[in-house]
Amino acid sequence: MPADVESPKFDEQRWLAAVEAANVPTLLAVLVHLTGDLRWLEPQYAPSRAKGLSDNDTGDLPEGVQAEIRTAAAAAIAAWSRGRAPQLDDRDPALLVRILSFVLGEPIPDGYGEMIAFELRSGATSEASPPAEVPKLPVRAIVIGAGMSGMCASIELANAGIDHVVLERHQSVGGTWLENRYPGCGVDVPSHLYSYSFAPNDWSMFFALRDEIHDYFERIADDFGVRPRIRFGTSVEKAVWDESTSEWMVETVDVDGLITTLRANVVISAVGAFNKPRIPAVPGLADFVGPSVHTAQWPADGVDLDGRRVAVIGNGASAMQIVPAIAERVAELNVFQRSAHWTAPFEKFRVVVPDDVQFLLREVPLYRLWYRIRLSWAFNDRSYDALQKDPNWPHPERSLNPINEGHRRALTRYIEDEVGDRTDLLPHVLPDYPPFGKRMLLDNGWYRTLRRPNVHLVHDPVASVGPDFVVTTAGEKVPADVLIWATGFDVVHFLAPMEIRGVGGRSLHDVWEGDDARAYLGTAVPGFPNFFCLYGPNTQFGHGGSLVFVVERQMHYVRSILEAMVGAGAASAEVRTDVHDAYNERVDRAHEAMVWTHQGMDTYYRNSKGRVVVNNPVRIVDVWRDTEAANADDFVFTSCSTASVAEVS
Repeated sequence: MPADVESPKFDEQRWLAAVEAANVPTLLAVLVHLTGDLRWLEPQYAPSRAKGLSDNDTGDLPEGVQAEIRTAAAAAIAAWSRGRAPQLDDRDPALLVRILSFVLGEPIPDGYGEMIAFELRSGATSEASPPAEVPKLPVRAIVIGAGMSGMCASIELANAGIDHVVLERHQSVGGTWLENRYPGCGVDVPSHLYSYSFAPNDWSMFFALRDEIHDYFERIADDFGVRPRIRFGTSVEKAVWDESTSEWMVETVDVDGLITTLRANVVISAVGAFNKPRIPAVPGLADFVGPSVHTAQWPADGVDLDGRRVAVIGNGASAMQIVPAIAERVAELNVFQRSAHWTAPFEKFRVVVPDDVQFLLREVPLYRLWYRIRLSWAFNDRSYDALQKDPNWPHPERSLNPINEGHRRALTRYIEDEVGDRTDLLPHVLPDYPPFGKRMLLDNGWYRTLRRPNVHLVHDPVASVGPDFVVTTAGEKVPADVLIWATGFDVVHFLAPMEIRGVGGRSLHDVWEGDDARAYLGTAVPGFPNFFCLYGPNTQFGHGGSLVFVVERQMHYVRSILEAMVGAGAASAEVRTDVHDAYNERVDRAHEAMVWTHQGMDTYYRNSKGRVVVNNPVRIVDVWRDTEAANADDFVFTSCSTASVAEVS
């Protein structure tokens, strides 16, 4: 952290209370960073490894050792508040890895040091607007979507001095957090990770619920000046590359049906993937007389559930949130399960962040940064080795390797404990595939809810629907007043239904053969110059992590491409076909060694051909390294004498 970071006025009692409530392992990292004293990395101060996804707030250290750490940390923060600069050399990657390994209680690979250093430097301060004098790049851009990705794109483009407009079909920002408002809706990534690195927030809970997340993005739109750049109520129908001018012609339609064509050098798709709700074509659905709603299309004024018979179709992430949230309100709740999911303990579910901890996170940037860095490992690459197939493993029907088997045993014990005396549920809630084979879920009270007398788990698929009932494939007729479809999204048809046409008028959906999307680093596609995807194919971490990190890194990378293009005096940048193809071959080879291509696996990560198109098969540190700067040799830069540099038109 720079020595000139402004420190808050020191109120001894306020700070003592904050430090007393702090996470001890994080305090240790801060203490070493502020003092440069490496004796705090000696064995007597070593926290134990956190169990599961716990923050391990005490580090399992004796109370006397905790008190010693807290006292020293309070003194170090007091000295910092009076102007003493941090004494640690935060440019020493090996030392940073040593610190993180120590406070986590487990070894961290050496390759993470540079990423830790970057996070410490870039996150030390946050700016709500770009510097007053930003050199204006002669590039014009259109961003499609004003959700988390689109706003990140707008902020990065503004910081680069790039004129742009954001097109949003809704009347407000937030994307998936605008659309999803069902009861219990929230994030299964820690709040302090599911936020921009440049825009920390005083989160009220360690895992925020929907309203607070949406409010955060509304605030970002205002604080960072994004809102004036957004054209709300504007849908993009198609984008066509004009080779004669090196521009994209983007056709839009507004809420009144008015069709307009905009022109820009660059188009950035920020439409996301979880925006096309999937409702099965069940016979008789049109005859159902009660409310029938997908979780992503929950009415703003809600659905009357009190005292009613409710059928929830699906048991994935959305169901795991909504079912416990409504179980007490309904007369009867039938949950139609397709397959069981591995579910991890959720110690921080609905746990409020104490005011004193909020104060520390807000006032001491180093505490916030080291807290985020610890979370980033626990919720990202810590689980990566558990996803790798061991060809010599003798039990491939149940697990992949010794680490994966350890997860299976621990998760099985947890599920058995949660089910308790309802052992009749075990054959239906214990998965028969290796952990991480499908999206790992966090337990929002799912198993305790299934034990309620008014809740029933139906393990036969839905065959048809009648006016006030659901029929299973086994012929059972289940009464229902309300249908809730927790059946997920069509995530494999990226960018649909927009029509994107590149060089020679070729359709991107034809190139992708519908659901076989591929892009270099999930971002660029040959034949589509100056067109970039955020949250494109193979960008989601299947072993945890925050999509916010991925999108920030993608935009960092896109900015470097555009700067290289302008520096070369070119009008367009197009990724080379051989570079793109070689990258995707590496992706496919890596996936063949991972759990999602394991025998018998069926997951939304894979397309109709069985190829994994959603998940990224590498570590978070590899994504960070690959997106640090574009290699100009990976792109073809083309000049165009007729290209314009006027404002977006």
